[in-house]
Amino acid sequence: MITSTIAQRQIMTRSEWRELICKSSKDEKNAKEASDCEVFLKESENDQNGRKVPLNTCFDETANGEPRHYCNILCPGAATAYRITRFPQNHRSCFTHLTYRIERRGDNFFMWRDGKCRTTDIQFTIRCEFSSPRADFMPDSELFGSARNALS
Repeated sequence: MITSTIAQRQIMTRSEWRELICKSSKDEKNAKEASDCEVFLKESENDQNGRKVPLNTCFDETANGEPRHYCNILCPGAATAYRITRFPQNHRSCFTHLTYRIERRGDNFFMWRDGKCRTTDIQFTIRCEFSSPRADFMPDSELFGSARNALS
């Protein structure tokens, strides 16, 4: 019975991965600007051929009087999204739910970082789960166009 339930869940959900790589262009200790981030689309967690998103999906907002850096991780229509790994794992400035978190906004998900985590070098692997087959997901060109329009 348990095996059939697991098999049904695997049929009903499809996963895609995102790699969010943030690198500071200045001395991290004195940085005030958010580190620049790139998003890569991956078909599996260990996909070595991630597709780099050709636009900056990140922006700043103020939350509780402090700057917060948001990046669209491009999982429109996903049922859920969650962080799988962070590198380095023992990062001194980035703590889940305190200085970074994945937040759902409408039909999409965003990773935010604040405090010292906002200005540092860090990498996140994120898993997006969809309840529709891959064939129903928009092609990259449409996904990037939609993200570009949302930033305008």
